[in-house]
Amino acid sequence: MRSPLKIGAIAAVLCLPLSSQVAAAATDSHAQCDAVTDAYCGWTGTGYSGGFYLWQKSTGNTGVAIRSLWNKRGSWVVVYSGTNYTGSRYTVNAGASALALPFDVWSIASSG
Repeated sequence: MRSPLKIGAIAAVLCLPLSSQVAAAATDSHAQCDAVTDAYCGWTGTGYSGGFYLWQKSTGNTGVAIRSLWNKRGSWVVVYSGTNYTGSRYTVNAGASALALPFDVWSIASSG
């Protein structure tokens, strides 16, 4: 009879390389925004992947679907699922980032 502990340990080892690869990929893509100040960065893919976009202030419509965001401004931003600040909304606090936004973002408003 196999011990549950041994099986769990084997499963944990088998999952480690994949998790490490995902974390490394996200870190490399996230680095595109490292030098940016007082702006927010968006990516068309989750995990800071895909096309990279940069905004200084409230953008209105993004022109592309944004799936991950890093807010490097000193104030919050609100992202919307529709154009012209419509649809579902989600707030990203100052300095925070969202690896995977809850929906495709089509417009963004900042608090300042």
